[in-house]
Amino acid sequence: MLVGIKLIARDPWLVSQTLMQVLYLIPPAVMLWVSFGENTEISVIVAPVIVMAVGQLAGGLAWLTISGEDAPDLILTAPISVFTRLWAKVLSVLTIIAVVMLPVALSLALLSLWGAVVTFIGAMIAAASAILVQLWFRAQAKRTTFRRRQVASKASTLAEAAASIACAAGTALIAAGSPLAFLPVVLLLIVLTTSWSIRPKHSAKT
Repeated sequence: MLVGIKLIARDPWLVSQTLMQVLYLIPPAVMLWVSFGENTEISVIVAPVIVMAVGQLAGGLAWLTISGEDAPDLILTAPISVFTRLWAKVLSVLTIIAVVMLPVALSLALLSLWGAVVTFIGAMIAAASAILVQLWFRAQAKRTTFRRRQVASKASTLAEAAASIACAAGTALIAAGSPLAFLPVVLLLIVLTTSWSIRPKHSAKT
């Protein structure tokens, strides 16, 4: 896990590029608040934005640790199995996401405990979904190509976006207590199942 965290921390510029993607979600969050804030519980408005942001952040960090490695041959010489190496990278990303989400969830708990719990769980599911997509569609690339990672595989880009949207919608509906919450859950399962079925052959072997 420490190796995965070092892979992320060693390049602050790339991390900042990942965080920039999160900032793009601020305008729609403001629009939701202006449109529905007065009549809707704040957790229902904040939850989908946070989940979407976490999905984007996890996808970027997962790419940096799983695919964006400039010395893959050196990493292969480590006396550990491929599974152990990949799991360490996955765990490092999930740890970072959990650390980021903890203060957010605690702050939201001051307004709505139920909303905070649902948001935290939804965010972690969105992060796990993004990581799975990155694992299934991983393709070795230099870290300098981070800005072009979204065009490297249209399938992975669409799958990651669809999974984040499904998680965000599901989180908002569950926070609102809507009986329609199962629909985004079904959509998420369909997206992940489809992604797994069309993953490249090299991913099926590991």
